[in-house]
Amino acid sequence: MHILCMDVPEQALSSDELAYLSQFQGRDLHLAEIWELMDRAWESAGAGYAVSDKEALSKFYASPVWLLNGIFTEYDTESKHHRDDIANWLAERTFDVIFDYGGGYGSLARKIATLCPDTQVHVVEPFPRKLAQGLSGDFPNLTFVPTMSGNADCIIAQDVLEHISDPLDVFGQLLDHVKVGGYVITANCFYPVIKCHLPQTFHFRYTFRHIVPSLGCRYVGTIPGVRHAQIFQKADTEPDWDKARRQERLSKRAALLLHPVVEPGKALVRPLWRMFHGLKHT
Repeated sequence: MHILCMDVPEQALSSDELAYLSQFQGRDLHLAEIWELMDRAWESAGAGYAVSDKEALSKFYASPVWLLNGIFTEYDTESKHHRDDIANWLAERTFDVIFDYGGGYGSLARKIATLCPDTQVHVVEPFPRKLAQGLSGDFPNLTFVPTMSGNADCIIAQDVLEHISDPLDVFGQLLDHVKVGGYVITANCFYPVIKCHLPQTFHFRYTFRHIVPSLGCRYVGTIPGVRHAQIFQKADTEPDWDKARRQERLSKRAALLLHPVVEPGKALVRPLWRMFHGLKHT
């Protein structure tokens, strides 16, 4: 079965996955269509934003739309650039162990395993797809694991925290599983581009990198070429959760006041900045 960019072996699919993917044979899809399909799956699962929606959320994240999304990222130009830039940054350093937290389809992990053959790459994914495992079978340094165990030199959480109701709690867990001096890289999208991005996280678009250092790390910068991929280095200090939670509460309040002013202002300034930046290089 040919789906988007690849020939998908039918024996690597469950019956649900096969039935779902078959409707996209020979079709091309754009990012907006992928987002629409994900929103439909969200609605079909009956998912929402309440604590009581846990069962519906589990159904949503088990949907084969996530497999389609993984296949799409294999050929999407922007996704490939992001993977390449993150993997190149890692390859310039010496890491024994890397965790790809919530790595799903495994595209980033396979790229890292290729460029870092002496590094053990673990995709932390409790219910990996059979297809993802099959595609990773040729990499002796890549494994799927259900949970984080031990300490890594670097942990990556790409497109994960915006789906979680308490990003600070999960970030704290990531820091717990990285060595002092090691790195946590988060590529977050705290914006309402799709329904499964939780609204209670959106305030972090302004403040995330300023708050998480209270948990025992320092902000290093961003991955060159991937502006939303932020790098944090673990410090030899104890986390100050009281301070982090205070900052989180302030961030929520400030977002209510600043969002109506900041977002329209950014929309006006961005074209002017790009035009100015272009003139400087002509």
